Amino acid sequence: MFVELCSERAQPVFRFNIDLWAQYRFAWTHEGFAFHDPAGRSVTSDSLTAVLWRRPSLRDCPDWDGGSPDDRAATEAELHTLVRELADWARAHGLLRLIEPGGPRRVGRLLQMRIARDFFAVPEWGAGWGLRWPPGRRMVKRLTTEALGEQRDRYIFVQSVETDRLSPDWPWLVQEIAFGSRDATVLYVRGRCFGFEMQRTRAELGVEDWRIRNGAHKDAWRAWSMPEGLAGRIDVYMTRLGLQFGRLDFITGDEGTAFLEVNPNGQFGWLDTPGGWPLHRAVVDAALDPASTIRGNEVAREIDEPREMGPVGFDLG
Repeated sequence: MFVELCSERAQPVFRFNIDLWAQYRFAWTHEGFAFHDPAGRSVTSDSLTAVLWRRPSLRDCPDWDGGSPDDRAATEAELHTLVRELADWARAHGLLRLIEPGGPRRVGRLLQMRIARDFFAVPEWGAGWGLRWPPGRRMVKRLTTEALGEQRDRYIFVQSVETDRLSPDWPWLVQEIAFGSRDATVLYVRGRCFGFEMQRTRAELGVEDWRIRNGAHKDAWRAWSMPEGLAGRIDVYMTRLGLQFGRLDFITGDEGTAFLEVNPNGQFGWLDTPGGWPLHRAVVDAALDPASTIRGNEVAREIDEPREMGPVGFDLG
């Protein structure tokens, strides 16, 4: 879609699909770098006018003659490092736009929730190990999105558990189950908010978090008339985090709207409207706007005001 929309604007575009890396040719020397794609197109460092970083992943990389599994893992580590260096180069040359490659690591879940409490209702949470959690059912999340194990094919998805089942030998992140009946999400693009909610409630889905469901993007979503003032609070919140782009997840209902998390490089394609493609157009417009250039390492700021600390809520004894 990005390539198609750039074509509408007569904007030349070159896409590097990292999962098909072996089909490209690439060289980088002190004089600069050059890419050549399988269709015969090319781009050089001298010809670039903007760079958009969009979820590069080798997770679904097709088979290639990479030797042993260890050889392949080492090669993929080199490739990931290389694309990070390309992003650093683009930032240093004022060409990196809209999406910050290091955003998910810089703006982690705990930082998100600590700052979100200044703007939204946030279900109580805790992180730690070597302790007994309060009895009852809680949502369990991971602090990282990385897979488990050498084969990178095992995951701990967001799910609810009885806390007495949690091993004290694991650094858990647990959170109260949010009030509300319907999941909602907001795509944020440089001050613009596009809100959507699931047509089916959590009770109808039979889950406590839609992200548990594989293929949940196939469920029906609809435009969400966000509560009054929410878009403005999202804008200030994202500015505080130093993010120009992200997808924020909420749960909403008669009790109000609660914040769950923000993905600084979230997916959104399934939410867009075919034909008009307002979400993709907003991203392309921002990516081509020099005002969306990613500068230095933006730092999320927490207000340095003393806060009354309540009970921690778990037992270290």
